[in-house]
Amino acid sequence: MLLVVLLLVLLAAGVLVGAVLGGEAELAWLSVLASAVAVGLLAADRVRRRRAAAKQETAEPPFADVGEEPAEERSNASEVARPDAQVLVIDERPRYHVRTCEWIGSRKTIELTLREARELGFTPCALCAPNATIAAEVRRS
Repeated sequence: MLLVVLLLVLLAAGVLVGAVLGGEAELAWLSVLASAVAVGLLAADRVRRRRAAAKQETAEPPFADVGEEPAEERSNASEVARPDAQVLVIDERPRYHVRTCEWIGSRKTIELTLREARELGFTPCALCAPNATIAAEVRRS
């Protein structure tokens, strides 16, 4: 789009130079017309881009890319979960997760023991329920 506008501006400038050198008023109006078309194209492109940006903002991103943190797991399973079990945390995020948590997606994780995660102030993710998952593994074994 910008290339088309640039060509129209160059055309308008060339026609204007020709109008001044040739003394023809009709050519000057042609220059004004080319400039007006260029301005109209720029305005239409700006409106199109704003609408596309607004549409993209309102579209719901895929779950793994959602920036909002899942809620905290509410269960009494933390007492029976093994404190040496491995959980995953994401730097600057408050929750700990199990490996199968969908919310993690492709984010970079840090592996800690459950005990370390709790001591550092991390809380369990409600989506993957790490306390209940680890407690279920303890019950199975």
